[in-house]
Amino acid sequence: MSGRSPYPRVSPCAHCDRPVLRDNDDRWIHADLSYVCRDRWGGLTATTAAPVQPRQRL
Repeated sequence: MSGRSPYPRVSPCAHCDRPVLRDNDDRWIHADLSYVCRDRWGGLTATTAAPVQPRQRL
């Protein structure tokens, strides 16, 4: 078993809500192959792809 976190394969981005997944170097990337987030008008933002944290089970 690898040392990866228990994230799902595809997750919404924590910053822009676009889908993100891991690239070949194990970094998060948006499904459109962009590392940088975009606002709703398509402009670049100061954030990069990051998955929403899974909820803790109680």
